[in-house]
Amino acid sequence: MEPGTYVPYKYLPVLILLSIATVFGVGGLLINRLVAPRKFNPVKFIAYESGNLPSGEPRERFFIGFFLLAILFVVFDVEVVFIYPWAVSFDSLSLEGFWVMIVFILLILIGYVYEVLTGALTWHRK
Repeated sequence: MEPGTYVPYKYLPVLILLSIATVFGVGGLLINRLVAPRKFNPVKFIAYESGNLPSGEPRERFFIGFFLLAILFVVFDVEVVFIYPWAVSFDSLSLEGFWVMIVFILLILIGYVYEVLTGALTWHRK
C-alpha cells in the first residue's frame, strides 16, 4: 500500500449516518422556520405550570430539598442499574462475583444509612 492511497471504506456507514442526521436536524429547523405560524401573543410568554396559573415571582427561592432528593434518586437509580447485569449472569459467576456484589450492595447500604442519619431524606426545612 502506497502512502496516500488508503481509503477507509469501513467508516463510510458512519459518514452516511452523520450526513443523514445533519440533514434531518437542519432540515427540520428550516421547515419549521418556513411553515410554522408566527403569531405572537402575550399569553404565550406566560410561564406554564402544569395547567395552573403562575404563582409568585419567577426568581423566587425554593426549598433545596427538591434538588437533593432528585440527586439521591439518580444516584441510587444508577447504582441499581449495575445490579441487573449481575442478576442476569448470576448462574455463570463464581463465588468471587457474588462477594464483589455483596460489597457493592453494602457500600450502597452505608451511603443510605449515612443519608438517613444526616437527615437528607427528611422533607422539612432546617
